[in-house]
Amino acid sequence: MAAASLALYFSLSLYVFPQLYLIEPRRPEAVITNVNLSASEVELGETFTISVAGTNRGEEADMQIVSVGFPNLTRSDSIEVLRHNFAQTPLRISIGTEVGSEYSGERMVNAQYPSIEASSRPWAGGGTYNIDLQVRPETEGTFVIFVKSIAFPHSWNRAHWPQEGVSDYQKEFVDVYQVQVVTTKP
Repeated sequence: MAAASLALYFSLSLYVFPQLYLIEPRRPEAVITNVNLSASEVELGETFTISVAGTNRGEEADMQIVSVGFPNLTRSDSIEVLRHNFAQTPLRISIGTEVGSEYSGERMVNAQYPSIEASSRPWAGGGTYNIDLQVRPETEGTFVIFVKSIAFPHSWNRAHWPQEGVSDYQKEFVDVYQVQVVTTKP
């Protein structure tokens, strides 16, 4: 009788009890719902504004980040946060700052260009946050802007936006925007 009870207990502990405690991970869905540039062309020395809105179209995220990167800049002081409604203060990422890579905080790389990372913790499903940045390009030519959003937990592929396209130094996809910088406007 004791052997049968022990066998039943071990069977339950291996197959039944674990199923009782399985919790489906939440499925946040990071999306950039709006990007607006104040100008498509600026004179060298002038500024322009980029406004970005991020939304979580899924379940509540532990945290969601909207990242706006500037591969043409060498200094983060060329970027000013004008306003935002994120729960946390946006972070200024300078060249050389250690950041997570490949949708993971476990693999670290050094930032190759300045960026601003704005986040809310937690981020409710259906919630939208906005940030307005003023940027002063440093050189003439095509000025490039990378935009992405990442939600945590990484429970499915829609926790990252965009899901395809250009890959940045963190091996994460970004959406690319451009402003022409000229020495004098025609």
